[in-house]
Amino acid sequence: MFSSNTTQVSDGGYQISRSLRFNSADSAYLNRTPASATNRRTWTLSTWAKVSAFGSQVFILGAGVDGDNRTDIRFDGDSLQFVNNVANVTTANLKTTAVYRDPSAWYHIVIAVDSTQATSTNRIKIYVNGVQVTDFATATYFSQNTDTFVNNNCGQTIGRYSITSSNYFNGYMTEFNLIDGTQLTPSSFGETNAQTGVWQPKAYSGSYGTNGFYLNFSDNSNTTSTTLGKDYSGNGNNWTPNNFSVTAGAGNDSLVDSPTSYGTDTGVGGEVRGNYCTLNPLNAGSTATLSNGNLNITGTSTATTSIAYSTIGVSTGKWYWEVVGTSGGAYIIGIGKDGGRFDWQTTSGYGYAFNGNKYTNSVATAYGATYTTNDVIGVALDMDAGTLVFYKNNTSQGTAFSGLTGTWFPNAQNPGAALTEVFNFGQRPFAYTAPSGFKALCTQNLP
Repeated sequence: MFSSNTTQVSDGGYQISRSLRFNSADSAYLNRTPASATNRRTWTLSTWAKVSAFGSQVFILGAGVDGDNRTDIRFDGDSLQFVNNVANVTTANLKTTAVYRDPSAWYHIVIAVDSTQATSTNRIKIYVNGVQVTDFATATYFSQNTDTFVNNNCGQTIGRYSITSSNYFNGYMTEFNLIDGTQLTPSSFGETNAQTGVWQPKAYSGSYGTNGFYLNFSDNSNTTSTTLGKDYSGNGNNWTPNNFSVTAGAGNDSLVDSPTSYGTDTGVGGEVRGNYCTLNPLNAGSTATLSNGNLNITGTSTATTSIAYSTIGVSTGKWYWEVVGTSGGAYIIGIGKDGGRFDWQTTSGYGYAFNGNKYTNSVATAYGATYTTNDVIGVALDMDAGTLVFYKNNTSQGTAFSGLTGTWFPNAQNPGAALTEVFNFGQRPFAYTAPSGFKALCTQNLP
């Protein structure tokens, strides 16, 4: 069992191997300036995005000369918004009534522009997961033949406002296509799975036009424009990555979190493709700050509100994940019941604390070794046997709890001191191979 509104495809379908994690604290983005302007009136953007933080204004794509002359595609208060400004006049502004706040979902976003169309509502079309959005909180359409700044020979950015160093995207993106000169529908980039009825990616096979490009972030051998920022359209329109890392470890922004699910899990992590578990900002305490694609949690000394639960809960199967404390030290790692805000102070929470004790229902019992900063705590949850075992640096501490039934969500809590903890559910290699038969928490491994 799992809690997720994921879009996915099983083995045998189109396969997307990697996504790129954008973390606003790192000021991470990509940029490019086309050598010459091409079709500024007709183009299509298609990308898959998994959003990690909500409530602010963050950019998917920006293009502009200055603050008065720009084109913005962004989330604004979690609504999707397209804005075009010319000489400080807003010539187009579409903002969806719907908001997109599911941190467990991969959204397919298509923005299709053709300002030459005779009918104003055909000049900008927004699609999410294959369905055209028609309900807008704000709806101002171009005058006919209006130019945008996409495909202009000015600064273009992915994951940041194009004019200033601000409004950085938080989350994951992959399969980023820009088609120069054609207004397309989502059917060029996706299709409905005949068995599941779920919208899924497919390979784009048409022309890209002169300034078009295709980024899939699959080459993580370096962070250059010819590796991580490489254009696979054949045009050579590479993008320059800024402030990303592909170094092994917690800071690695090239992950196997993908809107397609495939592969065989051997327990090493970083191999199976699928929509991976993260921490859930919608089920986190008020003093818990999530970052790095919702894989880091930083809290305060307020124990009951410095807590976060995961996006996937399980009731069957064998599951493994790892947690490393990078600062502080007084924390508890464990599981919570049914996704509610339950912790070790109730019967609906079980945890292993820094002091070596195990906790449930506010009762501390001697259990294992103490742990501190940089120790790797492995968690092996066996819902077939109903047991929970913790590992410190690959050494089992024994069975902490047994008789578990129902649905359980990974979590972490600060019991009284500031903390930072880094989770790995398998979207990158584990520090230690999972126990035999235990798998990473992602859609490919779910029943």
